[in-house]
Amino acid sequence: MPSLAKTAVKIVAACVCFTASASYAADAKPNGAWRATNDCFLAGFVLNDDGTVQAAYLSGERDVTAKWSWDGSTLTIASMMFPLDKFSGHLKGDQLEADYVWHDLDNDKLNQQACVFERFGF
Repeated sequence: MPSLAKTAVKIVAACVCFTASASYAADAKPNGAWRATNDCFLAGFVLNDDGTVQAAYLSGERDVTAKWSWDGSTLTIASMMFPLDKFSGHLKGDQLEADYVWHDLDNDKLNQQACVFERFGF
C-alpha cells in the first residue's frame, strides 16, 4: 500500500498546484496591449495601469476616453466617446474572449460580436 499512498499524495499535490495557478490567473489583471484575432470591430486596445484604455477600431477611429475595470474574472470596458458600446471579456488561457456591442453611428444600429483577443508587444 505504500505506493498507493505516494500516488494519492502526488494527486493531491497536483490538484493544489493546479488550483493555485488557476486562481493566480483569475486574479492577474489583464493590463497591456491586446489585438483582435478575428474580425472584431474593436481591432485592438491597450489597458493602462491607471484604468484608462487606448482603443483602435477597424474604421480607423481611436478612443482615448475609455475606462476599464477588472473584478478578478470579468474585464469591462466603457467608452465615454461611444457610450452605447459595451464590452465584457473573460480570460481563457492566453486569450481574452469578449461579448462586444458597438454602435454603428452611420446607420444608428447596435451590432453584437463575439471577439477573441491575444496579447501582443512587450
